[in-house]
Amino acid sequence: MTGRTHLAVGVAAALLAAGPAAGLTGLAVAAAGGAVGAVLPDLDVRDTAHPWRERLTRAGAAALLAGALVFDAANGASLAREAVTHGVGPLSLGAVGLVALACAARLSAHRSFSHSLPALVGFAAATWLVCPPLAPYVALGFATHLALDALTYRGLRLFWPSRHGFSARLCHTGGIVDACCLAAALVIAAASLWQALP
Repeated sequence: MTGRTHLAVGVAAALLAAGPAAGLTGLAVAAAGGAVGAVLPDLDVRDTAHPWRERLTRAGAAALLAGALVFDAANGASLAREAVTHGVGPLSLGAVGLVALACAARLSAHRSFSHSLPALVGFAAATWLVCPPLAPYVALGFATHLALDALTYRGLRLFWPSRHGFSARLCHTGGIVDACCLAAALVIAAASLWQALP
């Protein structure tokens, strides 16, 4: 699937999981976590026919994260308090883990380590050590990425380091299913935000 579809589906899934009861701050955190999780597996993308699209997708996830942090800071800084409460040791360990996992993902072949369940668990655990409220949404966004890519003809090594690839062979990246997933995700995200408005 395309990066924009991964981003939109990750955000929509996270917003649905958080629900309108989370309030605007909670939804901002959920959207940021879902967005970041949804783009993490594609850290392994280095050579692409449309590099600016990849950059825009990553920039979109970064902007959502920065916006959520600013919004949270303006509304009580609960994320910062959670991180501080968790302690310097877990925070440091989580940060080192995130950097190590990101490097491993960047150096891996496309749809191998970074598109696996071990990577999902690793990123979720490291995020939990840094900022527990973000972790479930990062994991959910990551999971949506794996699920969408599993639908395509090109396999992913879900159980890395096993060399066996998995592919449902149902659709092509950039095809009609990709476009339908993107449209549905945008509608769901908009509806989720609409329900949360006072």
